[in-house]
Amino acid sequence: MKKTKKMLIMILIICMWSTSLIGANANEKPVIPQYIEIGLHFGSSAKSVTYLKSTGGFIAGTYNNDSFQQLVVLQGFNELILRKDAYYINSGGSFVEYTGNVGQAGNLNLQGPYHVQVGGSFDSKDSAEAFMDTLQVKDTLYLAFEGEWKVFGGLYIDEAKAEKRAEEIKSETGLNTKAIVPSSKRVQVLDKDGTPIFVFDSQSGVYIKAFNDKGEVPLINLEGRNFRGAITAKRMDNNDMAIINKLLLEEYLYGVVPKEMTPTWAPEALKAQAVAARGFAITSMTKYLNMGFNLCSTISSQVYEGYDIEHPNTNRAVDETKNKIITHNGKAVTPFYHSNSGGQTENSENIWSAALDYIKGKKDDYSLDAPNSNWTIVMSKEEVTNALNKEKIDVGEIIDIKITEASSNGRVLKFVVTGTKGEEVLEKQRSRAVLGLKSSYFSLQQGGETTAMVRNATSQPEAVNIQGKHVISESGTKKVESTTNINVYNGKSYKSIKGTADTFVFEGRGYGHGLGMSQYGAKRMAEMNYTYEEILTFYYTDIKVE
Repeated sequence: MKKTKKMLIMILIICMWSTSLIGANANEKPVIPQYIEIGLHFGSSAKSVTYLKSTGGFIAGTYNNDSFQQLVVLQGFNELILRKDAYYINSGGSFVEYTGNVGQAGNLNLQGPYHVQVGGSFDSKDSAEAFMDTLQVKDTLYLAFEGEWKVFGGLYIDEAKAEKRAEEIKSETGLNTKAIVPSSKRVQVLDKDGTPIFVFDSQSGVYIKAFNDKGEVPLINLEGRNFRGAITAKRMDNNDMAIINKLLLEEYLYGVVPKEMTPTWAPEALKAQAVAARGFAITSMTKYLNMGFNLCSTISSQVYEGYDIEHPNTNRAVDETKNKIITHNGKAVTPFYHSNSGGQTENSENIWSAALDYIKGKKDDYSLDAPNSNWTIVMSKEEVTNALNKEKIDVGEIIDIKITEASSNGRVLKFVVTGTKGEEVLEKQRSRAVLGLKSSYFSLQQGGETTAMVRNATSQPEAVNIQGKHVISESGTKKVESTTNINVYNGKSYKSIKGTADTFVFEGRGYGHGLGMSQYGAKRMAEMNYTYEEILTFYYTDIKVE
């Protein structure tokens, strides 16, 4: 009986749990994050030192459930230096990392990554600051936040000097002291003259915001570029700092939409772009999490240039579509977009590999008669060879190139390059990427002519373009398709005919991958008084704008 009761209770709990899951997920709009973090410098562009400015000073703090918690007010400083815990020399007012032999630095004004800790650890910044104010030492003391608050002093160039000074301070004050060695996680914050203000562990989530109490947009200037929100520096595996901008998602879009679409275009087109950009952002939030942020500021995510690129028209488009996204079967989806479809969009599987139900090819007359709806690119055999070589593709001397398969929507699926060393098959987008074409929606013609002197029984010899002509070979009559490596028999010997057809003419349509929304098509639809919802439901299959 007890077992039966326990079983019934377990079944009831499971049913209640399942019901709660259905209530939480079924037909509910996906949660849109309030904040987003953008990698401005990372990887090969990571910084050893960077410079911040703000007209009203700064505030340093942490975020707790999207609420900013103030740690340190730096209202009296209009310029800050952020740098990793390393060696630096002052070169003309700028600090440059020194990577040479410290023992051979000579008379260089070298600052180092060794410090002295005075006293113990403190639970709050106020108690650490109060303690620091009681100390009467000649050193410049500053706060350190590394999970707990501490008081540090000095920028010593080696451990021996730090230990020596620690003993001197201990003798002077009677307090416990110790030398602090360099940390691969530590970031120094200094004033413009290189005097330390505080240091922090870059894994502790410390961000720096502009201080503003005048009702204006608080802007933080990072090496000449203005940004909303906050800036942080996180030490990377390569030991330099990733510079990250944390800001409201909607304000991030202010700095994206005008880079993706001309701000003077019709409002409904701008709104469609805002919804697409928002959807792209929220479905890509995990892309760079291993580096400590969500998206980057380049075309690898969406181009983001901060406050300086903002425009009233695109800001309005973002505001008037606030929190609107595209969903398919109740889930947020990535709304891929491109410049111009050339009159026909494409299925996702014909560009990449995954077949997405909401990305299907369709006729798109709205994109016609617009920039890049049609284009022609002529490449010489040498240019094609160079393009292949850049991708480490070596087929030898090119004999022929041709399209062997295209999608039902017209884009190239297989592009074959044949050479004296073999052939290379470029599939889907790879032909466009390797050759630097505007899209994979193209046809191919071979340019120029190959001529030979020929005559029949009654005529005088004349130069004839032999491409497309039928000739008699040892295996029968054949049509001349390729005009390279042709050998003609004159009755006595074979003569090699070198073709002049060494150019390839690409007749193309559209610009970009052709998936989802065509931006020029959206522009035309908006000019024809379609709403942004109608634009989006035209380009994406079986979606909702909600």
